[in-house]
Amino acid sequence: MQFPSPSVLLGFMLIALIWKFDFAPFMVLIIAILNDGTIMTISKDRVKPSPLPDSWKLNEIFATGVVLGTYLALVTVVFFWLIHKTDFFTNKFGVESIRNTEFKEMSALYLQVSIVSQALIFVTRSRSWSFVERPGFLLVTAFLLAQLVATLIAVYANWDFARIKGIGWGWAGVIWLFSIVFYFPLDIFKFFIRFVLSGRAWDNLLRLLSPPKRTTAKGRGKHNGLPHREHSMAFKHRSRPPTHCSTTRAATVSSLRSLSKQREELRLQGLRELNTLKGHVESVVKLKGLDIDTINQNYTV
Repeated sequence: MQFPSPSVLLGFMLIALIWKFDFAPFMVLIIAILNDGTIMTISKDRVKPSPLPDSWKLNEIFATGVVLGTYLALVTVVFFWLIHKTDFFTNKFGVESIRNTEFKEMSALYLQVSIVSQALIFVTRSRSWSFVERPGFLLVTAFLLAQLVATLIAVYANWDFARIKGIGWGWAGVIWLFSIVFYFPLDIFKFFIRFVLSGRAWDNLLRLLSPPKRTTAKGRGKHNGLPHREHSMAFKHRSRPPTHCSTTRAATVSSLRSLSKQREELRLQGLRELNTLKGHVESVVKLKGLDIDTINQNYTV
């Protein structure tokens, strides 16, 4: 995403409306040519692929263009006001005053617009901070060459048809410093736009504005205090000593022991019936349904 043209035109329009200062059309052409040469190198840029399936984010594109373009236009207006109506840079940095000097103001304004309009590409190409994600070699080379040409034009060119006159290297350094200082807020605006469009900003705002729900004494009386009584009953039930639980557990343990004892007696009885003659006889008598106590047993085992 790149938005130099709208911001440049908006800045020139505001300057023309406020101070009746018309920017030279030939210098606009120079800016467009240098910008296009730099933008063409994006096809060979070094970028990180999207971690998720990507799609057209038209809302984000338009919002970013409007906000960043308006910011750059206002920065240009502020810069022109400082060089046209004040001696701020002369007092702070000791450079020659170019106040009310049309040709030199044209050169200074051209250099400032050329720098910020091309530097914007490093902000829009990155997901994180623009100075953290390293751009491609061709992009950096094209940017440096374009701005070197723009700086040389602003420093040395004396073109009457374009109404520009060289401002020297002192002013060129001041303009570069001014552009770098106002470059860093671009990343902050970019993050803010993404945060607002994600919906989390509105959720946080609504959460802050909505009053917390409070349970009053009147509200508890309306429902007869049922939640409070249920909580008290549950607490009393948990705090009550479990006497019936211990009794049931003891009965269960006793039943298990009795079953285990009966199983052991049946196992021993089966072994006795199989291994002794007496046991075999008793087993046969039981199968016949006879009463072994009434039979006269006269056998010896």
